[in-house]
Amino acid sequence: MNRRVARSPWTGLLFLLGTLLVVSLISIRVGAVRTKGSDFVSPNSPGHSIIYDIRLPRVILAGLVGATLAMAGATFQTLLRNPLADPFILGVSGGAACGAAVCTAMGLGRVPGIIPLVAFAGACLAVFAVFVLARRHGRVDAIRLILAGLVLNSFFSALILLSLSLSNTPDLTAALRWMMGSFFSATWRDVLVIAGMFVVSLAILVFIAGDLRMFAFGEEDAKSRGVKVERIKLIAFLAASLATGAAVAVSGIIGFVGLLIPHAVRAVWRQDFRTLLPLSVVAGAALLVSADALSRTVIAPQELPVSAITALLGVPFFLVMLRRSL
Repeated sequence: MNRRVARSPWTGLLFLLGTLLVVSLISIRVGAVRTKGSDFVSPNSPGHSIIYDIRLPRVILAGLVGATLAMAGATFQTLLRNPLADPFILGVSGGAACGAAVCTAMGLGRVPGIIPLVAFAGACLAVFAVFVLARRHGRVDAIRLILAGLVLNSFFSALILLSLSLSNTPDLTAALRWMMGSFFSATWRDVLVIAGMFVVSLAILVFIAGDLRMFAFGEEDAKSRGVKVERIKLIAFLAASLATGAAVAVSGIIGFVGLLIPHAVRAVWRQDFRTLLPLSVVAGAALLVSADALSRTVIAPQELPVSAITALLGVPFFLVMLRRSL
């Protein structure tokens, strides 16, 4: 195959979509209980209930969370022109985790649905705080944004440790499971929540993608081309952050997706944000569906934290990419 064709972003998108479909079908089939192909169409079989009540919402949720985190990572890296920018460095995930930990310490962790709700509120509060701290003389400074995120992450970590030390053991176990990242209790309600936020955020980012691509040349250059820089930064930052808050609320903290996927996409295909965004979304979904499948099959019937799988996959790959770029 011609090298230019092989590296075409649209060829890459088709390849990634095919990969996502394959890993999703495999993920539905594997686990502590293996299902058969006939279980998809046999309502009376035990495997039918496992597929449609447990596996399918879990696979879809993992895909949506992976897509959301990759989308946010690509957006932050483009906005800040910093390859290390991702939702975790900017404090969004830390705010969500802090909300969940404080909720647990107050004895509210056993109330159904309360932890995701408070986690999302914590993410929103973190977004607001980071943006206010980074704003100077009527504009958002990229360096101050990263520094504000790092400082707030330290503050959130202190609150998390304090909250967990005051929690009861049963509540502490549930909170730790959530913070390690898991799709163990995925429901169709979770799927609807994250799907709504993802679709809205993606639509917003697609609408302003033409302006965001100008940030690759610097803010001053983008201004000279007629881009309303501060307005676009605010819209993109809020869209990516709120979607991340929803993702963390339903899945816990899962690292490296938002950092690794945009790097991998840029290494193979063009860096134009208009192609980076869809490629990152599909690649992020495929990665997290694969990681979730591994997390529940490696030591089945027990499960590993999904965040551990993404770290084991992401760290070596990221180090190889870092070495090649030096």
